[in-house]
Amino acid sequence: MSRSSPLRRPSRRPVHASFHQAAALALALAVSAMAAAPVLAGPALAATKAAPPDAATLLFETPQLAATKPGETLAYAYTRKVSDPELGATFDDRIVLHVEASAGGGDARDVKVDFFSAERHRAAGPFEDVTTNPVLLLFLENHLADLAGRLKGNPRYFKNAIRSALRDAATVEPAELSVGGKTLSGWRVSVSPFKGDTNASRMRGLDSLVYSFDITPDLPGEIARIAISAEAPGGRLWEESIAYDPKGI
Repeated sequence: MSRSSPLRRPSRRPVHASFHQAAALALALAVSAMAAAPVLAGPALAATKAAPPDAATLLFETPQLAATKPGETLAYAYTRKVSDPELGATFDDRIVLHVEASAGGGDARDVKVDFFSAERHRAAGPFEDVTTNPVLLLFLENHLADLAGRLKGNPRYFKNAIRSALRDAATVEPAELSVGGKTLSGWRVSVSPFKGDTNASRMRGLDSLVYSFDITPDLPGEIARIAISAEAPGGRLWEESIAYDPKGI
């Protein structure tokens, strides 16, 4: 499997190789959709308040860290379940973000990341002067590397499929989100990037993967849950998710 597309340089300075990869992924996923859908502000935004936002704008351009405070910790419970042992292990873990003030001020923050516990820990960040929540990009980056490794495919192929699907085939709907026993209003972005893929026969049932993003402005970091799942005739083949944990560490 192979596709390729040029990537523009990230607009914010990377301070670690993982950040460069995540920023490149953000641009690859968002740039085409952003070209087709202008960002609205002020009266224009108010006039379209009832309309769902553009998926790429909601996920990759909204200042999700604006409501966070220096010294705050954002914790996410991670779950991975697979029914086929050849697709890897089933386990639970955590991703923790430590938010600090940025020299740039405004909505920007500096973020340090603990990506999984000691036995699975991987390098991630730190991030300087960012406004979007890096957990989204880190989660997708980890997922794409895992997916490509299990299927022996090119990560760029899968990345391009997700980018195209978010641009052309994503649904964005209002949703009532349950977080820590509370119900919050937000948006759910759903997309099936490999539906009808010409390489479906080589994907071992993972062409049925559905990606769901739950976003609400009522949480610090705005990301309530991201879930990726694939159904098979015998049951669920793949389930992977992160969910905001209001109890923190």
